[in-house]
Parts: sequence; structure tokens; C-alpha cells
Amino acid sequence: MTRSNTLKILCAIVLSGALFTGGYFWGQNRMHQQMGATPTSGGGDMAGTKGRENMQGMAGMNMAPGTAMVSPQMQQLMGVRTAVVESRSLSKTIRAVGTVAYDESRVKHVHSKVDGWVDKLYVNTTGAFVAKGQPLFAIYSPDLVATQSEYLMAKKHYETLAASSIPEVKTGASSLVAASKTRLALWDISEQQLRELEQKGDAQRTLTLYSPHSGFVIKKDINEGMKIMGDKELYTIADLSSVWVNVDVYESDIPFIKIGQQADIALSYSPGETLKGRVSYIYPYLDEKTRTVKVRLQQPNPGNKLKPEMYVNAEIKIPGERQLSIPEEAVLDSGTRKIVFVDKGDGHYEAKEVKVGTKMEGFYQVLSGLKEGEKIAASSVFLLDSESRLSEAMGAMAGMPGMSMEGMKMETPTKAGPMEKKVADLTLTLSNQPEKAKPGENILRLKLVDKSAKPVTDAQVSFQYTMAMPGMVLSKAEAKHSKDGFYETKANFAMAGTWDVTVSVRRPGQKKIKEKFNLTARQ
Repeated sequence: MTRSNTLKILCAIVLSGALFTGGYFWGQNRMHQQMGATPTSGGGDMAGTKGRENMQGMAGMNMAPGTAMVSPQMQQLMGVRTAVVESRSLSKTIRAVGTVAYDESRVKHVHSKVDGWVDKLYVNTTGAFVAKGQPLFAIYSPDLVATQSEYLMAKKHYETLAASSIPEVKTGASSLVAASKTRLALWDISEQQLRELEQKGDAQRTLTLYSPHSGFVIKKDINEGMKIMGDKELYTIADLSSVWVNVDVYESDIPFIKIGQQADIALSYSPGETLKGRVSYIYPYLDEKTRTVKVRLQQPNPGNKLKPEMYVNAEIKIPGERQLSIPEEAVLDSGTRKIVFVDKGDGHYEAKEVKVGTKMEGFYQVLSGLKEGEKIAASSVFLLDSESRLSEAMGAMAGMPGMSMEGMKMETPTKAGPMEKKVADLTLTLSNQPEKAKPGENILRLKLVDKSAKPVTDAQVSFQYTMAMPGMVLSKAEAKHSKDGFYETKANFAMAGTWDVTVSVRRPGQKKIKEKFNLTARQ
């Protein structure tokens, strides 16, 4: 290697080192200038917050615990309705299914009080109607025949001794007649049958027994020729002119039921017809399977329209007094507390614990916690509760150590004004009217030009826009060409925030183009 080549290499190394050293010091100086303009935070130094004092805090950071802040657009999406706390006349209608039953006080049993044999049946079918005094059956009974003979002999003997001058003889004969007559009467032999017996003068082989009550035969256990005894039930007769209706009422409704209350009875086979009854008894026990209590209604039954074991629908109307009340949907029941959200205005809803009484016709009686005239949320209270809990959580996180704003990724709002993108041979320029997008109605404008900057007028343009949040529906709109390659359509942004707008362009004979833009709607 020659001396001249060695000198050239040394000069190149020195020059490179000088350039590197100069670049290093220039970079260090530049970095210190930037740090001087924007100091960093650390060790509790508040200098790191310079420039942030005008930043708007996150929702819930400065609100009282249990308070939810909801924008009008969000209220509309959540379906929030409000109601006024006011006094109203509260009434309650208890609806229950009932079963028609026999009035037990009108069910009668027929027995023969003397042993014997059935000689003839006059009522021989179940379900037949019998009137009081109507013949039921004829009975042959040796005891009955013997007692008739005793009665006739005592009667004849008394007539013979009636003129006796000895009072004891006359009294004894009279006592025998009375004893025989009483025995026949106790066996249900009527006065008319006794007169006929006296007229005939001979004991009758059979005697007829008559119905002691009017009603329908609901049970018959007697046939011709059979032997009957005094303990055997022969007929069961029920009077259906008035019946019972036993309805099953839930245990929560029992405190409202009182004896004497009116009830409306409706029949499934006779729509529009209503019968009037009244509560006559509340049974003192509960059905453990259905958790209901039987309530007895006394029901007149003209024309025998109500038949035992028939199903009916019953309504018992409970009149109420004017009481301070709120809608049932306004109360959030946590199990231990009942919460309502009071509308404080400007989208602020404050959670408030209340005490409520009975629920009647969709309203709770207010015992304490609210005043008349206050406005409360009457729907979507579960969503408001979730929003208030989220706000509390965000507020708690803001106060935790290490939760400074430094290092948090903040999304940069989309700048207002036209946005331009080149796709294939086209240039797409999206703008909005007004220039700054707002919640509500906007006009989306897309300008199309080809690679030679010539307006495109033969395209079909459509827009799709949505917001990246759960439950948000994708909206679609077709654009029309106005002039000079401008395509316009109306778009309704439901709320403030960043909206994803997808533009679709289709030209005859060319591939469809889709491009995505971001628009930020501000209040």
C-alpha cells in the first residue's frame, strides 16, 4: 500500500467520526428543547399535567355515587320514560279460577228408619228432580205392620173406654194410642197416612215414604226387592238453587279478601254473561303444592246454569283509596332494598332508596323516600343502575394510585372537513353538511373523479354507517348524483361519537369498490 492511499483512509475515518459526533450533540440538544416545552410528570410533580387542565373528564368522574348521566340520544336508545310521583286511587282486581260445588247445607240424605224390604220404587234414576212430599218408595216392614195393628187396637180400645167413669182407665187407653201414633210418626209416617189407616181400619202391608226435601237426586243406592236397614243411605238429594264456588287465591292476595265482598262469575260457554256472588268463607289452610288458599263464594243459581264441578272465572274487585304511588316498572328490587332513579334534569338520574307498600294494578304505594311531584324514571331502571355502577367504578379508578393520564392511549378525534382516499383509478372525497357532523340529520357528500381528474357521473353509490358498540344497528342509504361527480344522501346519526361510514361504488363493467371513512359527530 502506498503512502498516499494510507493518508486517504485516515482522512475518511476522521471525517466519519466528526460527522457522527456532530450528529449526536445536535440530537441531544434537540431532545432537551422538546422536553423543556413538554415536561414529564413524576414523583407527585404537577408539572406533568400542564396542558391538561382543560381536558373534559370521563363520565362519572365528578358525579355523586349512585348517579347516572345519560345523554338524550342514549335515553332514546335505552327507552327511558319518566313519570311523576302523584296520588291516585289504587284499586285491585283479583282474578282466579274456581270450581262449582254443592252447597253442603243444601245436601240432604234419605234413610229408612225402620228395617224392611223395598216393595216399589217411585224415583228410580240418579239426576231426577224430586219435590218435597213426592213419593220415593213403598216399604214392607213386619215392625211397621205390627205397629199399625197396635195403633188400630189402641184406637178401638180407647173408643170403647172413652165413656168410662174411671179416669185412670180412660187415661191409660189414651196413652196407648199416643204411644203407637208417636212410634209411627218417628218412622216418617205422615198424618195423612194415619188418617187413611184409621179410615180403612186395617193394617197396610206396605207404606210409602216421601221426600223430605226438594232437589236433584245425586246418589241412589236402592232397588226394588232389596232389604234395607236404618243405617243405610238410600238417596242423596241436593238443592241447586244456590251453590258454592271455590276459587284458588294466591297467598299474596289473601290479605285483600274480606267476607262479604262482591264477586263476578263468568262462564266460558256464555261469553259476556256475568253472575253476582259474594265471599262467604275463607278457608283456614293453604294448599302446599299450589300455594293457594280456597275462598268460598256463595252464588245464587237461577235456572241451574252453574253445575257442580264446572270451571268458572271469578273476579273480586278490591276498592282502594287515594295514595301516593309510582309505576311498578320504576322500582328496582335488589332483594334487600328498593331503588328508584330521580330525574334531576340535564340527563342526571340519582338513585334513591324508597319504601313501598302493596302493589295494586301495576302501581306501588309509596310509604317513604319520595315526595309528590318528583319526576322519576319509569322504565329501563336496570340499565340506569348499570350506568350508575359503571360511573362509580370509573370514579374509583380515577382516584387509585398509578391511574395517571400518562401512558393512556387517547383516541384522536377525527378532523372535520373533506377526507380524500384513492382507490384503483378513482379518487373518493367524503364531506359532510354541516362541515362538522352532529347528532341527528346530516348530508353525506361523496365526490368521485377518475385518474384524469374528470368527474364520474355514471356510478351507483351507497352508504352504510354504524357505531362500534354492542346493539348498534347498521344503517343503509342510497346516494343520488347531484352534479359534477357529487353524490349525496341523508344520514341520521343517533348519538355523538365516532361513526364508521362505508362507501360502496359500482360502475358499469367495473369491479365494485368499498372504502371506509370515520366521521365524528359532536354536540
